[in-house]
Amino acid sequence: MKAMIFLNTAWMERYEGLLGNDKEIHGGGSYVEEYGYGHEIFNFKKISGKVYGYAQPSGYNNLQRLGASEDDEFIDDVLVIFTATHKNGGTYIVGWYKNARFFKDYQNTNLLERKFRNEYIGYYAVANADNATLLSIDERFSFPIIPRRVKGGMGQSNVWYADSPEMVDFKKEVLRHIERYEKKKSIRRRLPIFRQTDAELRKKIENIAIREATREYSERGFTVTSVESENLGWDLEAVYKKIKLKIEVKGLAGQEVSVELTPNEFSKMNNNKDSYRLCVVTKCLENPVLYVFSYSSERNEWISEDGHILSIDQIISARCYT
Repeated sequence: MKAMIFLNTAWMERYEGLLGNDKEIHGGGSYVEEYGYGHEIFNFKKISGKVYGYAQPSGYNNLQRLGASEDDEFIDDVLVIFTATHKNGGTYIVGWYKNARFFKDYQNTNLLERKFRNEYIGYYAVANADNATLLSIDERFSFPIIPRRVKGGMGQSNVWYADSPEMVDFKKEVLRHIERYEKKKSIRRRLPIFRQTDAELRKKIENIAIREATREYSERGFTVTSVESENLGWDLEAVYKKIKLKIEVKGLAGQEVSVELTPNEFSKMNNNKDSYRLCVVTKCLENPVLYVFSYSSERNEWISEDGHILSIDQIISARCYT
């Protein structure tokens, strides 16, 4: 098994910096509580084709536990896995770097893109941006939860080597989840839109879309219930522990994302930004592909889990009669 290291950080959505919203970061220990930010805030910000990762260690990193020699200052080809604790409890994988370089000591930088409050924020890991994967908030619950308070599990240190015999199976399971996730994401392509006007076929597409969204969130560990008949402004409700999501589902025969929301759906979308999800299932009659859009408080935009920004055109309608 290749070298693998777990770095525990504060919980954020995108790790591309802070805009000053107090919802953007939580957890991460006393430093975040005192100063309102942590040095991990740029962990997934792409800078000239690179990403730079940080977690606060206890002293220096022990590279020998990853297979390096005693005098080495860094080790290459490391799988760096970032974790964070959700506000409702439980520590989850939030993303990873593949084929990363991991350093023994803190690396200083003068990159302007990593400057915050007049401080240049350094790093311990660096990788090509193409080798970095950040999970959406919902996707994080589908990965194995980080073991804590068990023999060999993650302790108080933010750097966890997971190199005890008790963690061998856990690391293999993490690798299986990463491989399955990357394979699933690789099937997505963009094709021209095809709008369906046949009512019977349109209903079939809608049913397929509901099925795909239900299956996806069930696989992520949510309990999913249909509320389609209740005209709430969303089709499904998905519950995971204390989290309750409102999911509106749209199905398309083509693969380009372009859908319409009713006034009720659009109103509920705006009034429930933290919990509302717009699931668009494309290519329903062939090989369905699901796109999940959620509101980013860090970007003030609706963004899909693979990074597509949702453009919204509001249409005003009226009923005219005598």
